[in-house]
Amino acid sequence: MREFISIVAGTAVGLAWLAIWACVLGAFGIALFQRKAQDRASRRERIKDMGKMWYILVCGVLGFGLAFGLALFAVDFFGRRDSFGWTSEIARLVFMTLLFGWFQGARTWSETFRDPVPFPPNYPPTK
Repeated sequence: MREFISIVAGTAVGLAWLAIWACVLGAFGIALFQRKAQDRASRRERIKDMGKMWYILVCGVLGFGLAFGLALFAVDFFGRRDSFGWTSEIARLVFMTLLFGWFQGARTWSETFRDPVPFPPNYPPTK
C-alpha cells in the first residue's frame, strides 16, 4: 500500500510542477497550449528565435526534466524509509532532471523543426 501511495504522490508532484511551469511560461508570453494555427506558427517562430540550446534548457530541463526528477524524488521520499541521505537524493534529482530533460528537449526540438520530405523525392537530374 505504501508503494501505491508513493507512486500517486510522485505523479501528483510531477503534474503540479508542470502546472506551475505552464503558468510561469504563460506569464512570460509563452503559452503551451494554443488552439489557433496562427498562434502555433508564432510560437514556432519564437522558439526558433530562442535557439536549440535555450529551448532544451527552458522547456526540456526546467520543464519536463524537473517534473520527472521531482516525481522520482517524491516516490523515494514517501516510499522508502531507508533513505541514503539528502545529499545522494539531491544528486539523484539533479542527475535525473538533466538526463531526462536533455533528451526530452532535444527530441521535441527535432520533432518540431523537422522539414517534411517530399514524395517522390526531388533527385537532381542525371548527366
